[in-house]
Amino acid sequence: MKITLLVDDQPTDKLQSEFGLAMLLEQNGDTLLFDTGQGSALEYNLRQLKIAPAEVKRVFLSHAHYDHSGGLAFLQPELIWHGASCGGKKQYSYHAPDDIHDISMPEAACRVFADSAKHSVSSFEKITPHFYSTGPIPRNSFEDCGGRFFADKDCTEPDNVAEEQALLSRDGVLISGCCHSGIINTLSHCRRWHPEITVHTIVGGLHLRCASRARLLETADFLRKNQLKRLFLMHCTGANAVASLQKLLPEVEITVPMPGQSWEC
Repeated sequence: MKITLLVDDQPTDKLQSEFGLAMLLEQNGDTLLFDTGQGSALEYNLRQLKIAPAEVKRVFLSHAHYDHSGGLAFLQPELIWHGASCGGKKQYSYHAPDDIHDISMPEAACRVFADSAKHSVSSFEKITPHFYSTGPIPRNSFEDCGGRFFADKDCTEPDNVAEEQALLSRDGVLISGCCHSGIINTLSHCRRWHPEITVHTIVGGLHLRCASRARLLETADFLRKNQLKRLFLMHCTGANAVASLQKLLPEVEITVPMPGQSWEC
C-alpha cells in the first residue's frame, strides 16, 4: 500500500501545514482519502502534488472534529464513510473557563457532507476489497480520549468521541486519525474481529501529547508485546511522546513523516 501524507502539523517549504491530518491511501486501484485536514491546506497540497481535488472521489472520516473534516469544503466526494452523528454534532474542547473551543465540523464542510452520498459505519465491516472500518471502538482499557471534550458550549455534557473509527488493511496496517479511543483499545478491537490479520504497522495520530509517563510506559509495553514493527506518527501524537516511544521501543522503526512524503507499507 502506498500512503501519501497530504496534511499535517509539520512545517515544510513546499506544502502548507496546519493542525490537522489527511492521507491518501492507494492499493491496487483501491484509493481512499483518509481525513481531510481542517481547511484549504488540502486543496493547495493536492494541487502541488499534481492531484486534482475533483479526482478525490472517496473519503473516510475517522471523526468529525474540524481538523479532520474541514477540508471536505474543497471536495466533491462520491462517497463518504463516517461514524454515527457525524456532520451535525456540536463538539467543544475545554482548556480553561475562558478558553473553550468549538471543534465541530465547519459549516462549509457540513454542506458538502450533507450533499454527498454517505455510509454510516456502525460496526466492524469491510468497506472496500482492501480495507476494513473498525466502526466505534469499545473503551475497555485505562486510556482516556486525550483531552477534555464536551457536547455543549457550557461544557457540562462530556463527549468521549465515541463515534471515532479507524481503518485496517487486509495486510496488517492500522490507520488512525486521532486515536481518541486509545491505541490499546483500537488494536485490541481489530484483533478481536480479525485475529488472522497480524498488525505490524500503525500510521497516524495517537493523541499522546498530554499522556502521563505511566500511560506512555503501558502503551509502549503493549506495542512491544504485540510485536509492532513500524510506527509512522503524526498530528496529535506529540513530539515528547514520539521521543519517549523511540527510547522505550528501540526495536521498532518509528518515523515522523513530512507533508508530501509517500511511503510503502
